[in-house]
Amino acid sequence: MSELIEQSIYQQSLQSGFRFLLRIQDVPFALVSDVGRPSPVFDNPRQYQLLNWKFKFPGGIVTWQDISFTIRETFDNGIVDSISGIMLDKYKKLSYDNPNQVSATNLKNMSKSSLMQSLGDVIIQLINPEGNVYEQWTLYGAFVSGITFSKLSYTSSGLIGTTMKISYDWAALTYANENGFEKTY
Repeated sequence: MSELIEQSIYQQSLQSGFRFLLRIQDVPFALVSDVGRPSPVFDNPRQYQLLNWKFKFPGGIVTWQDISFTIRETFDNGIVDSISGIMLDKYKKLSYDNPNQVSATNLKNMSKSSLMQSLGDVIIQLINPEGNVYEQWTLYGAFVSGITFSKLSYTSSGLIGTTMKISYDWAALTYANENGFEKTY
């Protein structure tokens, strides 16, 4: 009997991949269909030889892989915009203009700072069945580094969307429990 109780406790604690929120200014998180979690990549270990033994030491350099997320499109006749348009506007507002839109009075510099401002804070939250956040990733120095619009096809019945690629310097992982205790890595 205790084995069944123990199994039930573990099943309640299992994390589901579909309970998440992506928080970026002006992006409705309800339309985000998928998002990658941050992943550190460690430099290859260095190898040293002493007589006939080889020893490995960590490379000492950590980089964070880019993440991507997909936003699903909606259509509303009352609104003259789309999610794709909002995301392009974020990218172009502070950093980029099409060649036919450049003027001497409105020159823009595609800097990391302006790209970070156009995106705002990037936070990925995992939630439990009750809706409480138990895991949160905060991306630092995040900016849009690519926009890909979905392929259109007569053979597909899926929703169209826009995939955004995000580059960032590093990420912090925070766990929180129901008693309000937090631990950040």
